[in-house]
Amino acid sequence: MGADVASEAGPRLTLSIEIVWVEADGSIGRRTLALSTGSRVADAFAALRADEAIAILLERLARGELQAAVYGERCDPSAPLHPGDRIELLAGLSVDPKVARRRRVEKRRALEPRSKWRRD
Repeated sequence: MGADVASEAGPRLTLSIEIVWVEADGSIGRRTLALSTGSRVADAFAALRADEAIAILLERLARGELQAAVYGERCDPSAPLHPGDRIELLAGLSVDPKVARRRRVEKRRALEPRSKWRRD
């Protein structure tokens, strides 16, 4: 009878969480974690502190050089996690997207004298 009670309780539920970031060489770094149900973003970061490569990223996050997001939406460390969430460590934009597009158009106009990019 005691075995039936234990099987009804079942194993402790876990969340599978992925953490991704861009390395200095442009490659994508990934770590997968198994956290207990009810964990928050801060709990995922605490679980990563033992890994030296990730600890450097967490220091940059603390200094404000990186921001945490779940599927591209910025989040606080107190944000709850759900099964399959992906936490992204993002750096700020180096150039405003509108400015970057304007620069690309000007470059094409200079290279192609007769094209739809000209203002003639």
